Amino acid sequence: MSKTRDDLTISEALRDPLIAMVMRADGVKLDDFKRLLETAAVKREQRISPVGKFINAVTGNPGATCSFC
Repeated sequence: MSKTRDDLTISEALRDPLIAMVMRADGVKLDDFKRLLETAAVKREQRISPVGKFINAVTGNPGATCSFC
């Protein structure tokens, strides 16, 4: 997923007044929300893309390589 103008960075989300109101109403602490966002970002970065999965499958199985390659 690429960043668009509508996406917020973690810093922007933590400073957003509407998000702050919802967090306050739900009893969510800023540090807990920050930790949640940072953990999600790390996990997202660690995911292998579909292309990466294909490359891993091909390089891990010599019989699966393309006959034109």
